Amino acid sequence: MKLMHCAHCDDIVRLFPEARSCRCGKSQGKYLEDNATTVQTWPGLSLGIANPDFVAAQEAFAADPNTFSPVLSMRAWINPASEPDVKFVAGIPLKEDEEEGEERSQVEETPADPAPAG
Repeated sequence: MKLMHCAHCDDIVRLFPEARSCRCGKSQGKYLEDNATTVQTWPGLSLGIANPDFVAAQEAFAADPNTFSPVLSMRAWINPASEPDVKFVAGIPLKEDEEEGEERSQVEETPADPAPAG
């Protein structure tokens, strides 16, 4: 399962084939037609959760919602910008405030360079 973290409002949104945005609307993302690759606006983070861990945690919680178990823990990670199944498109830079009437980036299938060359 992939999630998108907004660098502007710190919202975390689960991605689906339909484009979704964060609480502040400055970050957007979606799954592409292959249902494996995601595209999302930069800056932001692409987060992953191990699906088997999530399912096991759900089952453990359902079996006994009042007791902590190590099975409730899940592996999660930040996908690096070089991850081939995560594509980034230009979004709203963190240092610039959105001016009234400025258009927001729409999630497209065209990848952008996520980080300045350094």
